[in-house]
Parts: sequence; C-alpha cells; structure tokens
Amino acid sequence: MKNMDTVYAFAGHSIVPTLALIHSNIADRYVFMFTEELKENKLMFERYLKQKKWEENEPNIVLQSIGPVGKFSETFQQIKEIIDRNQKFALFLQNGAKQLLMAMILQNPDAPRIFLQEPLTLQIYSSLVLQEEESVLFSPEEVINARGVNLEDSLLENVTLKFDSRGRIEFTKRVGEVTESDVSSIVQLIGKFGRNGAVYRLVYNFATRRIWNTIPGNVVSIKEELQ
Repeated sequence: MKNMDTVYAFAGHSIVPTLALIHSNIADRYVFMFTEELKENKLMFERYLKQKKWEENEPNIVLQSIGPVGKFSETFQQIKEIIDRNQKFALFLQNGAKQLLMAMILQNPDAPRIFLQEPLTLQIYSSLVLQEEESVLFSPEEVINARGVNLEDSLLENVTLKFDSRGRIEFTKRVGEVTESDVSSIVQLIGKFGRNGAVYRLVYNFATRRIWNTIPGNVVSIKEELQ
C-alpha cells in the first residue's frame, strides 16, 4: 500500500514507532524531525540507515534537526520551512511534544493523520474518520540495530529480547546474583532505548541491599530460584 507522497513525523525516545512507519510502505518519502534533545538518537539512526539492507525498494528517508522543545518560536519556524505544503502529505502524530505536534498540524489541518496502535498497527485517519489500517512486521533485532546494538553486544549478555503483547520491545536479563556490572548494563540499555521506550525486566536469585538500591525504578525486578 502506497497512497501518499510524504509523511512528516517527529522522532521520539522510542525507536519502535519510527521503525513501524518506515517499514509500512504507505508513502514514497518519510521526513523525521529530531529536536536538539535527541541529536544522539539522530546520529544512531543515520548509522543504522547507512547499513540497512531492504528486502524491497528502499524508501526515501530524510532526517532533519530542529531546535529544543523549549524554544517554540524557533522550532515552529523550522517546522514551517521543512514541510512542503505543495505536495500530498500525511502527519504521523505518535511522537513529539504537544506544542510541536500542534505546530505540525497547523501546516495543513486537513492532512491525513497517522497513529500507531498496539500492537504495531498503523491507523490512517482523514477528517477524523478511520480510513485504513496497516499491520507492520519487523524483528526485535531491527529495533536494537537501530540503536547501534547487536545480539553479540556485551550489553545483551544474559539478555533475551522480544516484543510484548503491546508491541513494545522487552529486555529480560537473567542472573544468579545481581552485580554492579548487571545494573550498569541495564542503565546503559535505558540510556539507548529510553526510560519509557522499552520494557526492562531483571530476573534474579539474590541481590545485596546496596545493589538492590541502585536498580532503576522502571525495571521490573523478579526474584526467583534459577535452574
């Protein structure tokens, strides 16, 4: 399915919505805007796209940098300059601060709007009416590759990954006794994939109180006897 020239979108802390969009084949071109806060994510995504091998025709993907979220007048002007209102385009409204999304909508309030519903289903609305749904398939490995990580990376030692029932990437680290190194690797994963950009699980047998107090609060910790 390919029914529009361009889709404009903001990049977010989670890479999954971005990957869902570029694998959807709903447009010829995708333009992603990265705020200053996400400049490192932009660099990682550029590296990913350079080495990415597409099974079908490679889409035209454009990455643009804009100012920080807090400087609205500056970013609003940049958004106006990036969006070409003389072409048929849609807006992907899954990522971005509310004021940035509003700035994008103001460029064409009648443009089709795209949302990502769980699990990994794009919904396209026109005049607030659902027009199409498109399920998207890609592997968990695609997600980690887009953040500069591969299955052999030391960060993934004793870690399994999968999509959960909601289409979120889920990291599960299994260890006997939790060490500082284990906690450090989880913290680094959170730094790469975002605090709310993935699900982090730690399954363990024992942890000292000192180590336990260093485990980030968004990590699901499960104490059990390991075989």
